[in-house]
Amino acid sequence: MAVITATSDFGWKDAAVAELKAQCYGKLDQFHWVDISHEVEPYNIWQGAFLLRRIYKDFKPGTIHMLLVGAAPRKELDYLVMKADGQYFMAPNNGMLAYVLRDAKINAARVLQIANVASDDYMALFAGAAAHLSEGGKIDFLGPSVKSIVKLKESAPAISDFSIQGQIIYVDHLGTCITNITKPLFDSHKNGRKHAVELPRSRSITKTYDRLGDIPQASIASYWDRHGHLCIVVGKSGGDRLKGSNELLGYNVNDWVRIDFYGQ
Repeated sequence: MAVITATSDFGWKDAAVAELKAQCYGKLDQFHWVDISHEVEPYNIWQGAFLLRRIYKDFKPGTIHMLLVGAAPRKELDYLVMKADGQYFMAPNNGMLAYVLRDAKINAARVLQIANVASDDYMALFAGAAAHLSEGGKIDFLGPSVKSIVKLKESAPAISDFSIQGQIIYVDHLGTCITNITKPLFDSHKNGRKHAVELPRSRSITKTYDRLGDIPQASIASYWDRHGHLCIVVGKSGGDRLKGSNELLGYNVNDWVRIDFYGQ
């Protein structure tokens, strides 16, 4: 049975998510539906790509992912289907797939063109493609080869001999601030030295946790999440309603975080 995931900026107030599901139910007899998120900020294609990139490898081969952020039809916008890591990905050609599959082996990439479906009716295109793929159909039959894939601009951490300076790239519903500093990058520059995570408002953190539950209640701390990103959090193991690190520090997306290395 096919597994279909959906990530969008549709929200839950309107009927767009139900419309998308209705299109799929009209073309597939049986499938499992997984909502990754429909609370992506409107038109924030980077955020949508970030969320899907963090989760898609947890799904089994053959899973079909629909990425619909910024999908509203406009002139010269194509809709793509790609096969990579044994899974299928559909999205507008607006940069999201290039980011999601940045490190993946892409086996096929096609522009969605389905008979009797308008080229800008993306919900019908996605549902039709999902039905075709779930029945074992070849991706090559879904349209012509992609000539070029739009790429998103990314900001990389600034690295020196004694520091790594990154930035907040996402704030989750708990107020956890996720940075673009990764554990492999940190490990490759630590060289046996001690470190401190430097934050605005003259805050400095000298211990970085590997498990969220180990952080003391109400403490502002840094930890490595399961995806290997450095996060700034507030310990909430006691279950009390506490503000997130974004509120306590006045943090927003794109604000800086720096790791300084010192001693031996």
